[in-house]
Amino acid sequence: MGLACLVVAACCAYLARVANTRARAMESTETLPVQDLRAMHEAAARAAGEGHFRYRCEVVGQSLPYNDGVLRSELENLECVWHRHRITRKYEETYRDGNGGRRRRTRTEVVSEHTSSTAFFVADATGAIAVRPGNESVIGAEKVLDRFDPHTDNGNRLELGPLRLKFGGGDRTIGFRREEWIVRPGSRFYVHGEAGDADGLLAMAAPAEGGVFVMSVKTEEELLRGENHRVLAYGIGAGLAAITAVAFFVLAALR
Repeated sequence: MGLACLVVAACCAYLARVANTRARAMESTETLPVQDLRAMHEAAARAAGEGHFRYRCEVVGQSLPYNDGVLRSELENLECVWHRHRITRKYEETYRDGNGGRRRRTRTEVVSEHTSSTAFFVADATGAIAVRPGNESVIGAEKVLDRFDPHTDNGNRLELGPLRLKFGGGDRTIGFRREEWIVRPGSRFYVHGEAGDADGLLAMAAPAEGGVFVMSVKTEEELLRGENHRVLAYGIGAGLAAITAVAFFVLAALR
């Protein structure tokens, strides 16, 4: 039991450190108007040529579709600039207990998960800059679907709009939970990352050499409050788990 508490303490301490790193990175990074960022990029391009500009910063504005127009989410077919979905299968499986008896238990598995990686713009009063989201999630994205549907077919296939899914057989499928998140055009948007022109176009993206990358429809102040609350909560959890572990070790030594 003492070892388990130490593991919990270590996990809480790690999560507290991650949250603290994100909070301190957001606090120490300047928020720039797009016009100023473009001026810095142009000066750097004149001095060193295209493809060498990299600058960590934040941009705040409204989300707008990229040159190819708005996207449509895969499950609800809603207009957006970014979308993500997850489909989770709930099923019953048969297993043998320690005495060799056959039993059944309920389990879940993710059968489909996708995050759009198509670029979009963030525009403020001075201009617009492209954002390359990669596979990152958007904090606070609008959840437009969260529904559980019982599985009425005995087969191991599922069709949901353009999605064609096949899952394992041999177990009884109970149903599927469908979840989807989107960022609508015109949403307030905050991005913390690295502005660069590696491919010739100035864009915000995850830092090339690693570091904090945050995309959110929440304000920076809301994000900082959340991260600081996590630092406190995980810090308290780490301390309590460590104290409990020490208590278990002491009791074990006294026996």
